[in-house]
Amino acid sequence: MASQGFRFIHASDFRLELPVDGLMSLPDRFGDAILDAPRLAAERVFDAALREKVDFVVLSGDLLSPRETGPWGMLFLIEQFKRLEVAHIPVFWGAGRNDSPDVVPAAFRFPSNVHVFPVGQVEEVFFNRDGVSLARILGTSWGKTGVTPRGAVEPVEDADDLYTIGVFYGRLPAETLKLESVRYWALGGSRVRETVSRSPSLAVYAGSPLARNFSETGDFGATLVEVGESGRTTATLIRTSPLRWSEERLTVREDETAEEVLAAARSRMKAIQDKEREDASFAGRSLDDNIWFVSWRVDAEGGALPALRYGATTQTLVRDLRADFAKEPPVVFAVDFEPIVPDKVPEEMYERQTILGDYLRMIRYYSENEGEEINVEAFMPESMRAWAARERVRHEISERRRTEGESADVSELLARLKTLESKDFPPETATLYNMTSFDTPGAGDSDEDKLLRSEKLEQRRAALREAAALGVDLLSENDSPAALLSGATTKGLTMKNRVIAAELRNLQKNIDEKEIGS
Repeated sequence: MASQGFRFIHASDFRLELPVDGLMSLPDRFGDAILDAPRLAAERVFDAALREKVDFVVLSGDLLSPRETGPWGMLFLIEQFKRLEVAHIPVFWGAGRNDSPDVVPAAFRFPSNVHVFPVGQVEEVFFNRDGVSLARILGTSWGKTGVTPRGAVEPVEDADDLYTIGVFYGRLPAETLKLESVRYWALGGSRVRETVSRSPSLAVYAGSPLARNFSETGDFGATLVEVGESGRTTATLIRTSPLRWSEERLTVREDETAEEVLAAARSRMKAIQDKEREDASFAGRSLDDNIWFVSWRVDAEGGALPALRYGATTQTLVRDLRADFAKEPPVVFAVDFEPIVPDKVPEEMYERQTILGDYLRMIRYYSENEGEEINVEAFMPESMRAWAARERVRHEISERRRTEGESADVSELLARLKTLESKDFPPETATLYNMTSFDTPGAGDSDEDKLLRSEKLEQRRAALREAAALGVDLLSENDSPAALLSGATTKGLTMKNRVIAAELRNLQKNIDEKEIGS
């Protein structure tokens, strides 16, 4: 057992080469903070080691990929190691897949305080203070499969009672975690912090010091390990990530006003901002470089769903939330405000005597009778039917040549194709056909064809669920497709069909612009 207490920081998975990947767009003023986040998060690990005046630092792999970061990654690490060297803090580094000693260029020399464990074997080193050994550290770097510290080193004189730390990258077998001789396992290879064992030893994946996207919510950082004179071990998270991510859920009633919705969202954003300010104050760190990204998912009841999904309300809400919380630190940035479309169509929609009701009943019938083919070409315009016929002939020619070779007799098919290709088809014909056809996978289809058709069918089902959730009857008996696609006034249309009319006209406008551009 340790006759004297000591403290160390355990960190891993810096992955300096990986960028932040959780955003589609961002204001330019955040650009530098996002690009610099991997470096800043790693630097905070070393800041914490100096601030906490730890005895040593343990690193358990995947700090960087030297080939992907280029020279700056290695130079950055060397600079941080030198900061610890000045403070007489040693570093024990068990490398992982990406930072194995085998891939580190020989031109880079680490300071004398850095000990890198060898590849393919377990090495035993000691931490000494004032000439007295306080801890034994067993470590290995990523290399040969199956290398584990168990039984890899022989006990040495006066070492049996020393507090032992195992440094390992990857997943350890359950029986290894049960070894009573190792008191703390410093594990690496997971971006998420996790305690996998508490008894007889404490086994911790430190996780990455940086949260990079919305799948990495919660706290990310390094682990401060404190070992008392009796050998009692406590592990505490030190937050280092300048970025935080959360998905917030909000329920909006049908009778709520936009102002009430904004007030509810503001209250939640204020609570997040207060928490960030409190955490920063407790840790004694600056708020200037921190950003908390919030993605809103909204359960909207009744008529609130179409208003939020298609109106200007959501854009206004996001704009106001950003104005209130994203200008001064601590920055809490509303990424979006997305109403959730229910997964299931309300049962009552199936009973409506509308086009949508007919459509739903038809879909239910064919879903329950999958063997029946659906053919709606008879209801399509002649141009779309001709286009589909041309594509079938092309496909048949290709299949004949694939199965019978280039010498296959396809003269009759080529004659038919020549006739069909003499016709002009608008550029949007293929898209419209795919949107309205109900091709079902055929017996001779390839796996790829079956997958594509299944994807198209799922896209249609998703669109159908949304239409039902919004209460849109698609077209009423007085609203013909021709009228909606024309430039005719929408004065006589219901509000929900005005939305459809506007969207259809925007689609036609985009098609026209593409034709002009080509």
